[in-house]
Amino acid sequence: MEGAKNNSKNVVIALAIVLVALVIYLVYSNQQHKELTSEIEKEKVEVGVQLDSMIVKYEDAISENTSMRQELEFERDRIMVLRDSLRETKATDYATISRLRRRIAQLEETNRKLFRLNDSLTGKNRELTRDLDLATTKIEQEVARADTLTQQNLELSAKVEIGQMLKIKNGKVLAMRQKNNGKYVETKRSRYTDAFRVSFTIDANAIAEKGDKPVYVQVVDAAGNVVVSQGELQLPASLISYSDKTLVAYNNQEIDVISLVEVNRDQVSKGEYTANVYIEDYFVAGTKITLK
Repeated sequence: MEGAKNNSKNVVIALAIVLVALVIYLVYSNQQHKELTSEIEKEKVEVGVQLDSMIVKYEDAISENTSMRQELEFERDRIMVLRDSLRETKATDYATISRLRRRIAQLEETNRKLFRLNDSLTGKNRELTRDLDLATTKIEQEVARADTLTQQNLELSAKVEIGQMLKIKNGKVLAMRQKNNGKYVETKRSRYTDAFRVSFTIDANAIAEKGDKPVYVQVVDAAGNVVVSQGELQLPASLISYSDKTLVAYNNQEIDVISLVEVNRDQVSKGEYTANVYIEDYFVAGTKITLK
């Protein structure tokens, strides 16, 4: 009886020892599982960061809009598929993570080759862009130079045109009275004025064009009214009436011109009168006289 009790006691002790060992084993196994899971999770995060970094590099390369844009987008999309696959992977699926690691290693080699080629093309594009900028700058400089020359030519042409314009000197206007014998003598009184005698000298001009030059004389009163109108002259900015027209044969030398504008003495009143001289289609000078 006592032997049976001893055996039962021994069995309980053995079971207790086994139970304790089992608990220790389970605790140890659980700890190892947690450590392994943590390590796998850590590796999963690292792989995710690596994939995100690769995607960013591709996005930067694509944004440069190189000739390899299509190839770069294709490789970026492949990496994005791997990243999405990683996010769906469980933390304990070490085999899948290891497989992704190997796949990433293969992609990195492809990436190196692709980015080397892209960098080479980008460098060449920069060189071409720099050459294009230099060429554009040179063209702009030549255009600016041509514009400057054109402006200078226009200014020179304008100066030459101005230089070709004829000028007069010794301008004088006299009121004339006609005697019974037909001759004209000077007068100062309006009631005796039968004509205005306008005289002047056209200056010599070596660069002016030779030939017949139409010369117009316009006599106006103090109110600006034309005393006698023989026709109209179109100026660049206006249309005027003239009192007399003379055709002068100009040969680059000084030449004296006399114009006699006949008037009706009954229509001549006291006051100031002006004789304006036009050569071709531009105003040259004006001369005044005051009648009593």
